[in-house]
Amino acid sequence: MRNLTIVGGGITGLTAAFYAERYLPEDVTITLLEASDRLGGKIDTFETGEFAVERGPDSYVFRKTAMTELIQDVGLGDEIVRNGVGQAYVLHHDGLHPIPKQTVMGFPLYVDPLKHTTLLSEAEHAALREMLLSPPNVEPPETDVSLGLYLRERVGDPIVDRLIEPLLSGIYAGDIDKMSALSTFPQFIEGEKRYGNLYEGMRHLRPEQRVAEVGAKKVGQFASLKRGLKSLTDRIAERLERTEVILNCSVEQVEELATGYRLLTNRGDIDSERLILTVPPRLIRQFLPKVDSDFLAEMKPHATATCSLVFKEGDIEFPFVGTGFVTSQEADVVITACTFIDQKWPHAVPDGYHVLRVFLGRPGADDIVEASDEEIVATALRDLGGLMTIHTEPRQAVVSRLRDGLPPYAVFHSDRVRALRAEMGRVYPGVLLAGIAYDGIGMPDCIKSVHEQIKQLAAQG
Repeated sequence: MRNLTIVGGGITGLTAAFYAERYLPEDVTITLLEASDRLGGKIDTFETGEFAVERGPDSYVFRKTAMTELIQDVGLGDEIVRNGVGQAYVLHHDGLHPIPKQTVMGFPLYVDPLKHTTLLSEAEHAALREMLLSPPNVEPPETDVSLGLYLRERVGDPIVDRLIEPLLSGIYAGDIDKMSALSTFPQFIEGEKRYGNLYEGMRHLRPEQRVAEVGAKKVGQFASLKRGLKSLTDRIAERLERTEVILNCSVEQVEELATGYRLLTNRGDIDSERLILTVPPRLIRQFLPKVDSDFLAEMKPHATATCSLVFKEGDIEFPFVGTGFVTSQEADVVITACTFIDQKWPHAVPDGYHVLRVFLGRPGADDIVEASDEEIVATALRDLGGLMTIHTEPRQAVVSRLRDGLPPYAVFHSDRVRALRAEMGRVYPGVLLAGIAYDGIGMPDCIKSVHEQIKQLAAQG
């Protein structure tokens, strides 16, 4: 291999460049192209004075070690911080309800604590208890199914709609009844197959599989960096020694050559033997017309927005104490979740302030994302005003939009990704796909996937 070109300067592309420098021979030329005027992609930290407010993702699952290893590899291990632990809530049509203790993503690890939850009636709790202790006669699926169907058959609609769906859809910004079980939470099915039913499988989950277990540990299961996640992408860029980084470089088309590919860009043509494309699926369709365009066309990302509101103590009164809430689809609000940053990430907020990060935009109902900043702030304040007392306008409001956001991980997603990559190997040899559209939406998933692909490139010589 003489040269490698990476298209996209987000966390996936930066990781690819970093590990390419580590594993590929010194004589391989590495180029990274980014269409915008900055590196980092979805990762961006708004800093002003003592505040550090994330515009994109705010953390990662700590036990997904690929990101921790990358942070340590670039020398930021001492900057890792864990989230504050406290009570979280679900906003239902009749108000806020505490998420029951000893649950994993809303699924109960023990039956008795659930009898006190205000999310279920006595009859609904009795029905759930019966389903957990005397599981329905359903077999573990041998092929992929929708996550919603899988869970509804095993625990019933009430707990799925009021607790599990708000939490899981909040992570994937998708429709739980269309979402792939095997591509999102394969540990559910794996546990059922091993222990005979879903309840016992969940109770035997290994610690690294217990994502967001509520009330289980005093240490948070998510991690970030003291100066925000942008400090990671900035550090990776600083550590690149052999990579030529070209900003404001938009790829318009990819042409095949006898010995590789020619990228037609607004900055001139670039020839490369190997390509790593970390761009959205819609651009893959544009660049590589011979691949499965139906699958790529169906991977339309969900647009979302966030609105971070800064208040001084006394500006706002909370009738509850906690780290935030997610909303069920039965709640009469536009916002989908709210994180109390000063409780979840106290390192990012100085004493005497509250920062609320509000999320907006659901699949099929994301018009609010295109509204003006003023309308987004007004919507957030209106919905929050029904839950707490807000005495003054926020001291500051930071609105961010993610239009190329999270792609839908629909049923058979993993199978179609494997087929897509196999097809790529036949019709576009030397071109690799990486990023949130393929192997997982979390930053550690993106990092792990592209890291492994770089090592495979190096092994091929």
